[in-house]
Amino acid sequence: MKRIFALLLVLYLIAGVTACAAKQDNTPANEDSATDPEKQEDPKTGEDDKKEDPKATAVFSGENKVIDIYLIAGQSNAVGHTKITDTKAAYGFASELKKGFTNVLFSGMTRWDNVDGSGQYFSHDYRWIKTTLGLGKGDDSEYMGPEAGMAKALSEYYNKESGKTAGMIKYGHGGTSLWKTDGSNQFGNWASPTFAEKELGLGSASYNSSSVHGVLYREFLSVIRQKLKALVAEGYTNVNIKGLYWMQGENDRAEPDRYKTAFAYFASDIRRDVAEIVKELTGGDDRGAANMPIVAGTISQTQNLNYESDEAVNIKFIEMQKALPETVANCYVVDNSQYAISKYYQNGMPQVLGSDQWHWNQADHLEIGYNVGKTFLELLK
Repeated sequence: MKRIFALLLVLYLIAGVTACAAKQDNTPANEDSATDPEKQEDPKTGEDDKKEDPKATAVFSGENKVIDIYLIAGQSNAVGHTKITDTKAAYGFASELKKGFTNVLFSGMTRWDNVDGSGQYFSHDYRWIKTTLGLGKGDDSEYMGPEAGMAKALSEYYNKESGKTAGMIKYGHGGTSLWKTDGSNQFGNWASPTFAEKELGLGSASYNSSSVHGVLYREFLSVIRQKLKALVAEGYTNVNIKGLYWMQGENDRAEPDRYKTAFAYFASDIRRDVAEIVKELTGGDDRGAANMPIVAGTISQTQNLNYESDEAVNIKFIEMQKALPETVANCYVVDNSQYAISKYYQNGMPQVLGSDQWHWNQADHLEIGYNVGKTFLELLK
């Protein structure tokens, strides 16, 4: 009788352990995802973030609620049409580009001109993430822009040791102009409100409803507002605007004098309008936006050399760009002209050295971005 009782007791204990294990196995997979950001589902892709994809999960500091913001805008060399050809070399340049710079964050929208099979134009809207390689055009992570090199330079000041955090907001579109309506005008141009009024004769209503003039300018402001609001929502009460990297001009290089005028209006307007956005979020403090430094990158001296005479056109435009600080206050120039995109054979045919005849190659663009970042660090002093 005792043996039977002991056997029944053993069977009861086994059944209890089995039931407990079954209960644990049936725990919903997302039960702990609400508190563990590494296990949250990406609302854009529906993919599990357990793979630690640095582009999949929004990254916000739990301690440091102060962030310095750097803006990036312009056309394709701002968007990032540089083909990533050697990831090993890129990670050798900055190993953090693989998993992301912890204290240098990135957000914004990258757009480009080509269409997919359905005829839709590519666009990728990045929520706040760590800055990595592959944040250029499209949505395939095969291209990079200036943010990669900028992140390396900025990380010398913004890192875990200093406790300081930077954020980059990028917006741009390839093949677009500062004021013209030809070229990629289906995406609009960058004409600012005052330029449109003074030089184009457009009133406020006509400008704001235009399908070309100022479209990119207005969308840039919208992106800035959206990304800053996301930071405020996460408790960043101290959001400081530290500057704008403006990489644009390739489409306007034949008209340097007109560009000089348009850029002066653009600089004044963008400072005013970004300041208004920041004031809305802070209750009246523009956090440096009203006088933010603008760093203009020159075009390459050897871009798009279809004819030998094209280089002379580029040189004249670059000379104008280098003189912009003479007419625009708190404006600085990073000389990108030295980085060759193409050159001529002896018979006059162009040889492409960049990703293509318009865009820098990987090694040069990493260095260009680094130069931009170092310029901003110098301005911090």
